Amino acid sequence: MSSYNITVEEALNLVKMLRKQLLTYSISNEINKITSQAQSIEALFDSLCLGFKDLANYDRVMILGIDTEEFCLKPLHSVGFDKEKLKDFRAEINFTAGEYVDAIFCNKHILAESITDSDSFSILGCKAYIVFPLLKKLTDECWKVKKCQKTDCPCYNSEIQYCWTNLDAGLDTNTKSEDDKRRICIKCEQFKCEGLFWLDLTNHGEITGEDTAMIYSVITQVGLIMESFLARKALIETNEKLNTIYDELQKTHRLLKADLRQANLIQQQLLPISFPKGISDVFADYKANLDVGGDYYDCFELENGAIALVIADVSGHGTAAAMMMGMFKIMLKTSPSNYISPAETLKNINKTMVTEIDAGRFITVFYAIWFKEERKLIYTNAGHNPMPLMNKKTGEITLLKSSGLFIGVIPSITIEDKVLELKDEHRLNLYTDGINEAENHKKEQYGHQRIYDLMKNCTDKSCKEFVGIILENVDDFCGKKDMDDDATILVCDL
Repeated sequence: MSSYNITVEEALNLVKMLRKQLLTYSISNEINKITSQAQSIEALFDSLCLGFKDLANYDRVMILGIDTEEFCLKPLHSVGFDKEKLKDFRAEINFTAGEYVDAIFCNKHILAESITDSDSFSILGCKAYIVFPLLKKLTDECWKVKKCQKTDCPCYNSEIQYCWTNLDAGLDTNTKSEDDKRRICIKCEQFKCEGLFWLDLTNHGEITGEDTAMIYSVITQVGLIMESFLARKALIETNEKLNTIYDELQKTHRLLKADLRQANLIQQQLLPISFPKGISDVFADYKANLDVGGDYYDCFELENGAIALVIADVSGHGTAAAMMMGMFKIMLKTSPSNYISPAETLKNINKTMVTEIDAGRFITVFYAIWFKEERKLIYTNAGHNPMPLMNKKTGEITLLKSSGLFIGVIPSITIEDKVLELKDEHRLNLYTDGINEAENHKKEQYGHQRIYDLMKNCTDKSCKEFVGIILENVDDFCGKKDMDDDATILVCDL
């Protein structure tokens, strides 16, 4: 049976080594504990620097961040320094800078045991130092993210994932110097290094492998914590931007609503508030699908004593349709042929709309003139739905159909006047397709026939009562489904 004998000196060295490892583990554990409790990046850096100064006995500790615009490192946090003297300190990261630059671009720690005057840290009175890169986690290779097609680059489709880790890579930047490549590199979203963790070794003594492993362990955890803070900060900034955008949208929405309310008021003023006495009974109602709409109705007395009756529907909805309808009313009221022929009036309006306005919209119009003394109705229908005219005595319904194209599309349209002699009392029901095309949840339309049937069943009702009945009936038919179009109805007894 063999035995293993060690000398007293070897035993003491072993004990010394174990104590060193235990101390190193203890220090690492304590620093990890205090950094994991940090509530911000500033508190994280403070805990890290103080931990290494107080627990690991480093005189001066510093965290430096990369300034991508000035192409240098700037102190973010430190202990053991005169803050005023450190305020203007900059560590260059160009090609001729000190050894610490390799930690940034090669993602590895650098031990500088003897530094020269050209090293930026020499002006701090430092004789030796060790630096560790503060790395963030990346999910994909540079060349994939940037969709690089430089197949001759040594990093393209290779195990070398990141351009900055290979001095011969980065060919897609087409740079002429190493510094130019580095300037582009540090601005890349895929650049992994966020900064450096710097420890002054001037008065510290030897750095062992256990020391290096311990620092790496701490820095790895700090990197993960730092990344979570950065992600949280990015989220907060995004939320702030979204809140700003939301506030601006709310402001714009309020202004728009105010404009629409004003537009609605103006549009309501375009509709008649009273009806001429030359007609026995008349009533109308108008419901815009939006705040403003493109439906229009009117009933007004002409200079020759006749009564004009009109209903119109502009294609589309909203403010543009409302503006179009406002212009139509003005042209209708000022047309010189208004007292001669409904068809000629609409032809003149159409010509003006096509040649001078050209709004890309069309208007369907039913326009009639009622001569009460002669009991004569002259009407024209430009692309509008057939309008029902019911004999209140017999219940017979005559459909006043379109005689031509709607207005506002081509310069010349073919429509004609039609004349009806009405002996008995009749009810004329003018409405837009928002009534007959109203849909229920089954996508079924209300249709024309229901309107005709209600007319026959309500001959004893006043025009106002009938309008109320038909609108209520349409609402019942649609149920909870909102109407998709403006709905207008004008009913008069002739």
